[in-house]
Amino acid sequence: MFRRLQNWVNRHFSSIFSLLLMALLVIGSMTLKDNYLIVTKYTPSGIINWEINTSNARRDSILKEWQAGFKKNQIYTRETTYPETVTGIETAVFRNNADYSFIGVYVGILLILIFRIGSQKANRRRRVISQRTVITLSSVVLLAALLDVFENIMTNRTLQHFKLKLPLPDTLLIGLPACIKYLLLAFIACKLLYEGFKLGKPRFWLEYTTAWIGRLLTYSWRFRIVLITLLVFFLGLFISAQIQDMLLSINTSRWASFYFLVAITLLALMCWHLPKAIDNSIKISYKCFFMGPIDFDTSRLPAGSRPSLKVDTARLFGAAAFLIPATGILQTMNAYQIDYLLKDVPPLILLLASIIFYKIILRYKWIDKLFKSQGKVVVWRFWVSMAALILPMIIWGSIDGKRNREPHFLAYLSLDLFFLSAMFVITTALRTGIPGIRKWHAAPWISFCGVIALLFFVLCNFPPFLNELTSGNRYYTMPIVLCAAAGYLLFFSFLLFAGKKTGFSLITFLLMFTLYRSISTITAYHEAYVQRENGYHKSLDSLDRYTENWLKSRKQEIKDFAARNPDKPYPVFFVNAYGGGLRATVWTTMVIGTLDSLVKDRYPAGPNTRDFQHYVFSYSGASGGTIGLSLLSNARYQHRQNPVKDTVFYPVNSLAIYRNDYLTSNIVALLGRDMIASSLGIAPWADRARLMEEDWERHTHARHLDMKVTLGRMWKGGNYEVPLLFANTFDVDSGKKGISAPVLLDSLDFPSTIFLEQEIEDPGDLRLSTAAFLSARFPYVSPTAKLNGKHHFTDGGTWDNSGAETSLGVLTVFERVRAKLIKEDPIFNHIQPQFLSLPNSVQQTEDAGKPGNLFEPLAPPVGILNSRVGYMKKSEDWNYSMSRIKHYGFYLFRPTAERVPNTHIWPVLPLGWQISDYAMTRMRLSVLRDSVTINKVMERFGTAEKIKR
Repeated sequence: MFRRLQNWVNRHFSSIFSLLLMALLVIGSMTLKDNYLIVTKYTPSGIINWEINTSNARRDSILKEWQAGFKKNQIYTRETTYPETVTGIETAVFRNNADYSFIGVYVGILLILIFRIGSQKANRRRRVISQRTVITLSSVVLLAALLDVFENIMTNRTLQHFKLKLPLPDTLLIGLPACIKYLLLAFIACKLLYEGFKLGKPRFWLEYTTAWIGRLLTYSWRFRIVLITLLVFFLGLFISAQIQDMLLSINTSRWASFYFLVAITLLALMCWHLPKAIDNSIKISYKCFFMGPIDFDTSRLPAGSRPSLKVDTARLFGAAAFLIPATGILQTMNAYQIDYLLKDVPPLILLLASIIFYKIILRYKWIDKLFKSQGKVVVWRFWVSMAALILPMIIWGSIDGKRNREPHFLAYLSLDLFFLSAMFVITTALRTGIPGIRKWHAAPWISFCGVIALLFFVLCNFPPFLNELTSGNRYYTMPIVLCAAAGYLLFFSFLLFAGKKTGFSLITFLLMFTLYRSISTITAYHEAYVQRENGYHKSLDSLDRYTENWLKSRKQEIKDFAARNPDKPYPVFFVNAYGGGLRATVWTTMVIGTLDSLVKDRYPAGPNTRDFQHYVFSYSGASGGTIGLSLLSNARYQHRQNPVKDTVFYPVNSLAIYRNDYLTSNIVALLGRDMIASSLGIAPWADRARLMEEDWERHTHARHLDMKVTLGRMWKGGNYEVPLLFANTFDVDSGKKGISAPVLLDSLDFPSTIFLEQEIEDPGDLRLSTAAFLSARFPYVSPTAKLNGKHHFTDGGTWDNSGAETSLGVLTVFERVRAKLIKEDPIFNHIQPQFLSLPNSVQQTEDAGKPGNLFEPLAPPVGILNSRVGYMKKSEDWNYSMSRIKHYGFYLFRPTAERVPNTHIWPVLPLGWQISDYAMTRMRLSVLRDSVTINKVMERFGTAEKIKR
C-alpha cells in the first residue's frame, strides 16, 4: 500500500507539488493577517517567539502587549452592522486556528518531497535513500505535525483562559512541544537538502529558474500591450477608490451588471486573441489581423503542432481579464468592510492562486483528461459543465430587486466573473474538438466587437451623445470605461503589429511625439473658465465692510431675540464642510436642510419666521463639501426675496438632484478628448473639468437652481440672507492655499493665501460652478486648473480637507468688527459665534491603536501624505480650542451607521461622484437620529421641544 502511494506521488509529483504550493500561498497569507498586532517588543518575530517561549513571566508580558494593540473596523453584513475591535489576542487566535490548515499543507509538501527522493536512484541497483528511511522520515514529519497540533491546542486554551481571566496553563506545555517540533523539522529540511545536493538538484533548480525567468521576460515584452492593459486594470481596481465606487454603483442596477459582464467578456476575448496576431505578425496580412485566420508562429515546430506555452499564456491572459475584476470586487468589499466568505484571504492572493491554478490545469492538461475520451471531446460533458456554471448566474441574477442591490451582493457579481473565467478556460481548451464551436471563426467577431467598442467610446466623447445615453441613470460608467480599454487594446495592438511588419516602431514614435508636444507646448487647455461680460464690474465689498453691514442689518433682530431669550445670546454660525466627493455634498446639504426645517418650525408663520441659514454668516469648504455649500448658497440666492420658501434641500426634496451621473463625462474625457488634446498640445474643446461644471449646471437647472451665476452678482446689493461662500483650493506652483470668495480679503487676515476673485480683472468673474469645482479637483480624476498663466489649482483637500482654517480666519475678522460695533451699541455684545463642522465619514471605520509596520523607504512619502491629515485635524482642533477659550459654540456632526428601513441593507458611503439611493437614505436617517448634536444646536435658538429618537 505504501509503495503504491509512493509510486502515485512520483507519477504526479509536479502537479501535486504545484497545488500544495498554491495552498501554501493562500493559507500562509491568512496566517499573516494583522500580523503587526502580534509583533511587539517581546515578540519581534511574531508568533514564533510565543511558541518557543518557556517563561511564564515573559508569556504574561506578551499577552499584555497583545491585548494593548488593536485596530477598529465597521463590519457590514446582511443582518446587521457592528463595530469590531481586533486586538493582538484576536489576531493570535485567528492565526492559531489557521495554522491547522498550514500544518496539513507543510506536511503534504514534506511527505511528497521525501517520497520523491525515495524514488530516485543513485545508480541502477541502489536508491538514494532506502524504503526504511523514507518511512522513518515520514514518521518524523507526522510526529512534528502532532506536536504542532498539541501546541496549537494549548495556545488556544491559554488565549481563551486569558480572555476569561482564568488561570493560565504552564508555558512549557507550549514551548517544549514547539522546540521539539522545530528541531524535527530542521532535521528533515537538512536531510532533504543534503540528498538534493547529492543528486545535483541545486544546479537543476537554478537552470530551471533562469529559464523560467527568461521566458517570463520574453513573453512580457512580446505581449506587452495586453500585459499593460491588464496591469492598468488591476491597479485601477485594487488602488483607485473612484473605480471601487463604480463597482458599488454597478451593483445597484441589474442591467448595469449585465453590461459590465459583457464588456469584461469582450476584453477577455481580446486579451486571448490579439497575442496570436502579434506573435505571428511577419507572416499574416493586415486583412488577417482583423478577419483571420490567425495563430501563433509555428515555423520552428513540427507540422501540425502548436506552441503549447504560448497558447497557454494567451488563455491565462483571457482568464486574468475575468479574475482581476473578480478579485477587485473582493478588494472593494474589504475596503468598505462588507462581509463575505473568504474575507480572511487577501484578494491579491486569491488572484495569484487562481492564475496559478489555471496554469496547473492547462500545463497538465486536466481539462483534456476530464472532457475527452480516446482523444475526442465528449460533447455532453462540455455542455453540462457550461450549464452548471451559467445556471447559478441566472438564478442569483433574477433574485428580488431589493436583495440584489445590497452591498453584500457584490460577492455574487464576483462569483459571476470566477464562473465566466472557468467557462472561458474550458471553452478555449476544447473549442477545436466541439462541432458546434469548431466552425466558429473567432477573429472577425472579436475584431468587429473591438472596433464597435472603440467607435462607441469615441461617440461618448461627444457630450450630446453621452448626456442622452446617461440621462436618467448613473450606472454605466464602468462598461464605458471597459469599452475604452478594449478600444485602446485593439488600437495599440494594431500599431505593434504594423510596427513588426514594417520594422518601424510606431508606438515608440507616437509616444515620443506626444510626450514632446505635451511638454513643449503651452495652451489654454485646462484654463479655469472665466465669464466675461462687456461693462460688467464686480464691485466687491471688503470682508470688514460686509461684516459691519451684516451686523447692522440684524441690529433690531438681535434686540428682539435678547428680549425673548434674555439668558441666551444671538447665535451666528460659521460652517465648515469636509471634502469627500458626492458623499460630502449630500451630507452637507442634508444636514443644513434638516436644520433649516427644524428652526423654521420653532416660529409661527409670519414676518419673524426664520430658518437655520438665516443665522449662518459664512460657509467654508473643501472639495465635495464646497459643492454642497455652493448648492445651498445658490438655492438661497434663488429665494432671496422670501428665504422661508427655500426648501430645495430639505431631506425629502434634495435626493433627486443627486440621482444623476456626475462621473461618466469626467472619466470619458480623461481617457479620450483630454488625452488627445494634452498629447497634441491643442485646445479645441472643453476639458473634463468644464464638462463636469456643465453637468452640474444642467442637472441643477432642472431643479430651479442657477450654477451659472457669477460670485460677484450673487452677493451684489447686500444679499445678507445668502451666507458668504469661501471655496478653498490649493496652488501647486506656490504651495499656498487659494480662496474664491465674493468679498475682498486682506493678506494680513489670511496670510500666504491667493485670492482668486481679486486676481481676476474686470469684466471677468468666476461662475459659481467654476469657483466650487476649483475646490473639488481630485488629482488625476480632475485636472489642475490654470489661472492667469501663473497658477495651477488642485483639490482644496490637498492641504486642509476640512475648511476649518478659513472658517477661523473669517471669525477673526467678524469678531474684530463686532468689537468695534460694541463700542457704538452694546446690543452687539449679545452675540455668540458658533462653529458647525461637517465631516462625512463614519467614525467607527477609522483605525486606531497599534500602527502597522512601516517599510522604511516609504516613510518620507507616507509622512508627506499624512501631513495633510495632521494639518486638517490641527485646524479642527484649533477651532475647538478657540471655542473653549472664548466660550463659543462648537458642534461636530458626522454620519452614523444606519440600516435602511424594511430592508437588510447597511449601505456604505462611497468616496466618488456617484452615490446610491440607499446611501443617501442612510445619511438622511443619520441626520434625523443623531438627536444629541441636533438638540445642542437647536438649544441656541431658545426653548423648544427636544427631538426624539
